[in-house]
Formats: sequence, structure tokens, C-alpha cells
Amino acid sequence: MDKQNDNSARRVERMSYFIFDETASKRKLEGRYWNPGIECYPNLNICVVASITKKPDGDGFDWAGYIGADPAAHSEEVALKTVASYGAKLSEKDARHFFPDIELPYRR
Repeated sequence: MDKQNDNSARRVERMSYFIFDETASKRKLEGRYWNPGIECYPNLNICVVASITKKPDGDGFDWAGYIGADPAAHSEEVALKTVASYGAKLSEKDARHFFPDIELPYRR
């Protein structure tokens, strides 16, 4: 990738952090968001999301990574929540590539 393309890719990347309640447990979404703004899909919202949740037994937290797109989302937050709920689960290796600073156990 040449330097000009690499810089333009960095301009559209967004780091978004959301904390919200869902089914009486705390859930944190950490995500990377892109909207390439291509002519045939001007509102294509592409996300890679780390979903950090309390373990079902209540003993600590774990996380999983998801990837997907939401062409109908009207905000980054909606796109990230949609991908966390309906996206394709990443392998642990791929998820740790996107989120290397998360040191919690990976959800199986």
C-alpha cells in the first residue's frame, strides 16, 4: 500500500467506546468503525467489535470479537451494537490482532 492510500485509510478509522446495560449485565463494546463511502454503498458501516461481558457464572469477565457491516445504521453506535449482536464471531487469533490490549480470557 502506498503512503497516500495508507493515510486516507487512517482518516476514516474511528475508535468508539460504549458502555451500556443489556439484560441486567454490564457490557462494553470497543470497536473499530469504517465507512468507505463508496458510490454503490454510501452508508456501508463496517465494524470490528470487541464485546466484553460478565461471565454467566458471575465470576469475572470475558470477551469475543465480531466482524460485520450494517448498511442501514444511522450512527456508529447503532452499527457497533448491530455487529456485536449479529456479526460473525472472529477466531481468537484474529480478534487479538484487532484488539491486542485486551487481556481478558477469550469467550469460546
